[in-house]
Amino acid sequence: MAAAKHNIIVSRGEDFSFTLTVQDSGGSPVDITDDTFTAEIRRDGGKPLVASFSCAITDAGNGVLVATLDQAETLKLDGNVNYKWDMCRTEDVTSTTTRLIYGDVKVDNNITDI
Repeated sequence: MAAAKHNIIVSRGEDFSFTLTVQDSGGSPVDITDDTFTAEIRRDGGKPLVASFSCAITDAGNGVLVATLDQAETLKLDGNVNYKWDMCRTEDVTSTTTRLIYGDVKVDNNITDI
């Protein structure tokens, strides 16, 4: 299954999170017990890491996880730079790694100095 494209908007200096439900091609939730998820922001593929998401499984049997960028991570982003992000899943049983979702990152700079 091809990865889904989803652009995100992150406010610099604020916590950012979203919930993702992993589904099979028929739309049914996938059991993600003991799977590993990695999500990163870079200027482009192969470029140095800029920020990392923390990924926590919240309902493994129903394929639900939460990806979070805390304030320290969003402060690493610059509103004048174009970034890209993606998330990969490594299945515990097969060790297969698959990109689930990807997109562009727009950064909103705050007016208030955080």
